[in-house]
Amino acid sequence: MPGLLRIRGKLDVNQFWPVGTADADTVKLIVDVNKKSFQFAADGKTFKTTKVFFGAISKGKGSKPVVSDKNKITIRLQGVDAPELHYKAAPLTGEVPKAKRAAFNAANEERLQHWGETATHLLGKKIASFGSGDIACEFVSAVEKPFDVTDVYGRFVGNVRFGQNFKLDINTWLVEQALAYPGFYDSMTKDEIEELLKAMSKGKAKKRIFKDYSKDTDVFFPGLLYRRPKKGVTIELRDDHGPLLMPKVFRRQVTFRMQKKAGLVTGTFAKFMQAQEKPDQFHRLDEFLAPTGGRNAPVRDFSELFEGTTFDALPHELVIRERGATLVDAKGRELDKF
Repeated sequence: MPGLLRIRGKLDVNQFWPVGTADADTVKLIVDVNKKSFQFAADGKTFKTTKVFFGAISKGKGSKPVVSDKNKITIRLQGVDAPELHYKAAPLTGEVPKAKRAAFNAANEERLQHWGETATHLLGKKIASFGSGDIACEFVSAVEKPFDVTDVYGRFVGNVRFGQNFKLDINTWLVEQALAYPGFYDSMTKDEIEELLKAMSKGKAKKRIFKDYSKDTDVFFPGLLYRRPKKGVTIELRDDHGPLLMPKVFRRQVTFRMQKKAGLVTGTFAKFMQAQEKPDQFHRLDEFLAPTGGRNAPVRDFSELFEGTTFDALPHELVIRERGATLVDAKGRELDKF
């Protein structure tokens, strides 16, 4: 059985759009290192302070300290996938003709999904109901080893809670409010998954993003662009309701569209996905939750979900295979104990 990592700190509510740039499923937690912020309980109950993360470096897609020099950590909210607020395709690598690279860069603006602004604004508004400025919060994650809690980008992955005795879990709140889809990974426990499935049942009654979910990969709105906050400029909220793909699929769709516009790829989005050298992989939820399932469940490629212009799955039906990272100290030694 995994233990429980707990981090208590403060979150600046002004980081959320439209004042700041934070979106609805990644937040920054300001950690006070003088107040024993990081604690681990092997039995899930008896917490002891751990300093393993200070000076630790994540080795995944790049290399970065998991605690910044300003004592900040970045958190990815576990089990939720909110509509994109500002996604931009990764820069081109390798040898690319100059004209095509220029065309790609010109087209590659920060792109937005329907509901992306609303989801972020309402999350920030909910958190602001607990106070102003820096608000006390608690991060929790069920893990066995220190490297279990960070992803390939060095982000801490877990749940964030606010309020008296930290009773409001914003992960489940986002799904209950139909502002984020369940986004399961194979690092999650059965209990964590089932909690979000219950939240989804409540969320469907509110409709919002569940009503507007689309399986049509031809759905793309080139005019939906991120409205970046500017000092002294007030962004007026607008109705951003409308159809949207699973955010994970949207991110791949943006990359395809930008490359196609620059003449770097041809054919359909389905063909593009089927040609990936390192395809995204997943387990079917029912197979993952089976008694003999878990990570032993059959592994499938995302490409098999594309049929013509249809992505034939709902977000909660998939359990994504998490790509691992390692956690090392300043001398490159792996950190595997709290």
